[in-house]
Amino acid sequence: MKTLLIGIFLVCLNTLTGSTFDAITKYSGINNYMWYHYYSIGGSVATCCFVIFLLSQGSLKKHIVLEKKEYYFLPVFRGLYFISVLIIIFYALQNIPINIFTMLLMTSPFFLLIFAKFILKEKLNFVSWIAIVIGFCGVLIVLQPNSSNINIYILLVIFVAISNALNFTLVSKYSYIASTYGFTFYQYIPLTLFSYIFFFNDPMLPSKKEFLIFASSGIIVMISMWAFNAAYHIAGRYSSIISPFFFTQIIWGSLYGVIFFSEKINTLSLAGIIVIVVSGTIAIYNKNK
Repeated sequence: MKTLLIGIFLVCLNTLTGSTFDAITKYSGINNYMWYHYYSIGGSVATCCFVIFLLSQGSLKKHIVLEKKEYYFLPVFRGLYFISVLIIIFYALQNIPINIFTMLLMTSPFFLLIFAKFILKEKLNFVSWIAIVIGFCGVLIVLQPNSSNINIYILLVIFVAISNALNFTLVSKYSYIASTYGFTFYQYIPLTLFSYIFFFNDPMLPSKKEFLIFASSGIIVMISMWAFNAAYHIAGRYSSIISPFFFTQIIWGSLYGVIFFSEKINTLSLAGIIVIVVSGTIAIYNKNK
């Protein structure tokens, strides 16, 4: 029970910090900052804080140096793969409302269930499959698709949702190869180093305000990564038990959209949100029943 409560807390922490990162990223994008300025400066600050934290705990070597050489492959591969995910997030938030972006990410628990079935070999009954289908229908209700509001960024965000589900399923399956800090470090470092390549070709000296925005964003997304890694790391084969709490991101994403970007949620979209949350909860409950 204690482990389960910790996992729930970590998922909620992830959704709050994740939505905060999305809001800052959207703000940065609409103010014409380039992604490599945003991620290189923010990533550098976050990495320095992360290393200082581990040094203060006397555990830098313990978490960064893995037991076997072959253990480095998965954490580093996830980091390289994550480069594309965060670049997609940066541009997608410039082109679609943050509340729609959040709704699309809410397909992650459904994909997580599917991956849990085929990768973690967890049981998934008929009712859960039906609920998954209904959940995707809820996403369509939110999107209200037509030729004017469907674009490539919608599909790319769904790709991000699939990537998130796959990444954290792998963390559950291979939790023994690295600690949560190790997974987080190797997930974050490749993006920062990759951003340097572009930053050095187009350098900028940020103002105090810009530096604060970039630095806070970098630290927040690292906390978000760690919280999600930690949640599914401790959940092991039962990662889908804590998945319904991923829907709390709908609350934060909607609030940020309304407060900071004057976005609105109509009645039909609200109905779609309810369908997503209810169907997702039913799918996970029936699986674990």
